[in-house]
Formats: sequence, structure tokens, C-alpha cells
Amino acid sequence: MDHKRATIRDIASALKLSPSTVSKALRDHPNIGIVTRERVKKLAKELHYVPNQTAIRFKQQKSYTLGIVIPNMLDHFYVAAVEGFEKFAYDHGYQVLIGQSHESLQREKELLLTMQSNRVDGLVIAISRETTDTSHINEVVYSGIPVVYFIRKPINEELHCVCSDVYTGAVDAISYFVSRGHKRIGFINASSYWTTSRDRFLGYRDGLIQHGIPFDKSLVQESDFSQESNYQAIRRLMQLDDPATAVLTFKDQVMLDALNCLRFEFASIAPAVELIGYGANPMIQYLEHPPLASLKEQPYEIGQKSGLLLLDLVNHPQTEYAPQLVKFPCNLHVFTSHKQR
Repeated sequence: MDHKRATIRDIASALKLSPSTVSKALRDHPNIGIVTRERVKKLAKELHYVPNQTAIRFKQQKSYTLGIVIPNMLDHFYVAAVEGFEKFAYDHGYQVLIGQSHESLQREKELLLTMQSNRVDGLVIAISRETTDTSHINEVVYSGIPVVYFIRKPINEELHCVCSDVYTGAVDAISYFVSRGHKRIGFINASSYWTTSRDRFLGYRDGLIQHGIPFDKSLVQESDFSQESNYQAIRRLMQLDDPATAVLTFKDQVMLDALNCLRFEFASIAPAVELIGYGANPMIQYLEHPPLASLKEQPYEIGQKSGLLLLDLVNHPQTEYAPQLVKFPCNLHVFTSHKQR
């Protein structure tokens, strides 16, 4: 049995029409009569004809594919962001290529080359923790592919970015700690190259200042998100002559590692040390003894807004634009066991 894929030329030859007439008939072009359109569509169905999307896209100079690069899919935040981005893309006729850098600069570079070779029409990216030089991202922009940063944006990069208002979130977290009697408030941050780290730090610092609490740099630690790095950060805060009694962490993963370290290595003081993270991971509510709270972000909406900004760039490539920084609010979510106190 011959399973050769039917083409427009096959239909045209069978019906003794020109290929351009068949093409127009399949697209319901008004210049083609109804009878001819019906004949063409009937035969196309019998031959199981499927349009050659590659040829169509080549003619339009678009792939109708968008790329998104994230650190990993193990973080529920990025899973939700990708879901929002993909839903927006699909609703607007685009498919999505998803890549995970696994926090590796080399892997990130390889992914961007893959995105370029697959002719994505635009790219959204949250840079890896190893990324301090963004020349590989600028190369993508120079090649004609628009880029939007989301969540993690390098400082001083002039491109669109969609993220959480982590600054206000940090201020709110400090205020909540203070309302519960804390004055020795620590902070575990991430890479200082990201604007989201800088803004968290500024919110932490300004939150202390607003409550008349002196800033103490020994209470600020940095982590690369590995379990050992998270453990070391909380250890340093607990081993100070005057240890922290409350700690704001960069995200829930860091907070949960800190909580685990406290319970195993500082059991005598662990119950008195209160923690707040970012992300409000829904699984935390199932812990028997959850941390104090977490700042709930809006990853799904961030993903959708990133898609909106990206498609605007894709659809208006010649338009000059001023880079936009879009921030979604964070809301303090106190876990149930603490609400009852």
C-alpha cells in the first residue's frame, strides 16, 4: 500500500487545477467559487492531506514557536510560570519549547543555541545562578529574536522583565517579624547579580530601618540553593554571639532546608526561631510543624504577562520600545498552626 503524503500538487493534478487555485480553495479565498472549493476540500479529505506547516511558516518567516528557559522543573514556582506562559502561547496560536538550565551557564548557552536553530520567534528566560555574563543572551537579541526576562534579571540589562514585587514583600515580612517581638532578624539571600536578590535585600534593610532596628551585615548570608549551602547559611546565623531569632529566606526551598537544619543541629532553640520564605509552596501546609509564613507570589500570572510582552515584540519587530519592568505583588501567607496562636 502506498502511504505517500499527499501534496497540493497531487490535488491540483487530479482536479486539473493550478496549485495556487488549490491553495486558495483550501483557505476559503473569496476569489475561488464555492463549487471548486468543495471539490478541492473533498479530495483533500479523501487523500488525508495535511498542510505543510514548515513551508507555510517559511513563507511567513515565522515558526509560531516560542522558547522558555528556566532553572528547573522541580520548583513548583517555575512549573506554574511555564503553565501560564504555555497557556497564553497556545491561546495565541503558538507552540512552546521548554528548556531547563539546571543552574548551569554552559547548559543555558546550549539551550539558547538550540532555540535559535529551531527558529523560535521569541524567548523568555530566567537566568541560571552561574550566569554573570549575558553576552550569549545578547547574541540572541542581535540575531533578531526578542527576549523577555522573567523572575531573574541581571542588573543593568535593558530588556523587558516580569517579576514579583519582592521588595515590598520583604518589607512586609520584616514588619510581621517585628510585630511578633523579633529584633535579631537574619536574611539568607542568593546571587547578588540578580535584581530579584538586590530588591529582596533592599526590602529587608529598609524594613529594619522603618522599625528603628540597626542593620547588621553579619545577619545577612548568601546561598547557592544547594542543601549544604543552605545549611551553612543558617548555621552561621545560629552561631553568632547574638544569634538570629527570625530569618527571611530567598525562597521556600531555602527555608525548608533551614528548618531541617535547625531541628537536627539546634534542637534546643529551633522552636523559637521563626522563618519566612518566598513562594508559599502548597505542600508546606501538610507539615506537622510548619514554618511561620511565606510570601505568596503569582507565577502563573507572571508567565502569562511574560507571554504578552514577548508576543508584542514578536508582532511589532520594527517598533521602538522602552523596556518595561512589570511587578506582581507578594502577599504574606501565614501557615495555619501559627494563625491559631
